[in-house]
Amino acid sequence: MRVHIIRRRQPGSLPVPEYIGVTGASDHDGKIFDQIRLQLHHNELYGHKAYQRPDAEEVRQAQNLTVLTPVKKQKGQHHLELQDQWLSTVVSRVRQPIEALFAWIEEKTGIECASKVRSYKGLMVHVFGKLAAALFFWNFLRVSS
Repeated sequence: MRVHIIRRRQPGSLPVPEYIGVTGASDHDGKIFDQIRLQLHHNELYGHKAYQRPDAEEVRQAQNLTVLTPVKKQKGQHHLELQDQWLSTVVSRVRQPIEALFAWIEEKTGIECASKVRSYKGLMVHVFGKLAAALFFWNFLRVSS
């Protein structure tokens, strides 16, 4: 299984999740993005390479949604151009808190350890129970701070 989170930036703290979804491990991020993209308007989305869209300009104009992803070197290319290096650095810095959120969820709940789960229903209880516990714990930390 894969957990997908779209969050709102919150400087100096873990990000606030606005969307949490769970899909099969074989579902590609681009496919999932296509399903939820229509609900995202007037925003910037910082994602990894799977979020690159051939119709990015049409999406930007129709939804006022800008999708920014790091630039990867092409096969045989030794160095990125300066503006591509800069964009990749910016995207990576903005994405770092969501990576920290995933690490925090794993640290607090052990969500990735489901070796004793033997059914689909059990897996759903495991994943959503761990996510609920993480969000409860996170909200408790915010209120008590």
